Amino acid sequence: MKQLKTLNKLALATIGLSLAQVGFAQKRNLEATERPGAPANIGQPGNAPAASGEASGGAPSDAGAQRPVKLKKKGVSTYFGYSSKYFYRSNALMTSGPSEQKSAMWTNTFFAGAGLGVIETDSSVITPYVGGSWTINDYIKGELSPFNYNSSGAYALLMAQYGNGWSTRAGVSYASDRSTERDEEDYKEFFPSIGVMKAYPLSDSTLGIFDASVGKHITDSFDLFNNTDAGTLDNWEMSASYGLRWRPSERLSFGPQYRLSYKIYDDGSNKDRVDLTNMVSLRIAYELSTSVTLDLSTAYTNRDSSGVDSGVDLDFENIDTGAGLSLNARF
Repeated sequence: MKQLKTLNKLALATIGLSLAQVGFAQKRNLEATERPGAPANIGQPGNAPAASGEASGGAPSDAGAQRPVKLKKKGVSTYFGYSSKYFYRSNALMTSGPSEQKSAMWTNTFFAGAGLGVIETDSSVITPYVGGSWTINDYIKGELSPFNYNSSGAYALLMAQYGNGWSTRAGVSYASDRSTERDEEDYKEFFPSIGVMKAYPLSDSTLGIFDASVGKHITDSFDLFNNTDAGTLDNWEMSASYGLRWRPSERLSFGPQYRLSYKIYDDGSNKDRVDLTNMVSLRIAYELSTSVTLDLSTAYTNRDSSGVDSGVDLDFENIDTGAGLSLNARF
């Protein structure tokens, strides 16, 4: 078995050398890749527009808490849909230095989820959620096509919503990246986490939304170039965000947001590494119909890393700008 593992690593190294010879010495930054998880706006009030792959907002319940809209008091309520996005990425592989490359990207996502009934107490509404998604990620720039990958994800969580606008949640999500070129899994993780959210009206058309969470990324990966293996990318993540949801008309909405993420790595060559990531984003959405949404979005991301070996630069900056179309159905 040990000899077989050695042969496998030699074969992978040979593939890595052949890629380097044709100019692929850079790699896709696995720990900086966005991955599917629980919808970011589960439990938000009704005038918070739903993004692609996300659940809807909410309406007041008998308990005074915010009930997720369209959920039945009994039984299962489901949603599913499709989202297509085309956008420009200034740092396609999320790296730094000579390996930075610009590229357009095209992503196509199929998603589904369900609220498994509603439990009302004197002061809260409690809802279990499950869901999943599958995304095709394609780099439009020809020489980056060997980095095309498919992402799959699933989540299960329990959310409690209170009459004062606060909600708490606990759950676990699973994510996996699989190389299109090699048909092999490059990365997978389980992410148990807990979080709180506060949504409150600033005016008749605007919501302020605060969100904070903490969780553990339990990973399994193999990096051809840096020889990282299972657990090396394990980290604790603490994050907080604040955003606005402004709906000047029934169909049009604006969603600016700031998010801060702090990660502490605790295994292997990454032990004691710390990442601080800032992201500022804006999404403009227009509802063509009750089930079709067109959106424009842009986001700036900056990551500062410390605690790694000298000479290894893990900092990066990236700008995404593009458009998308999503189809949603609920029953």
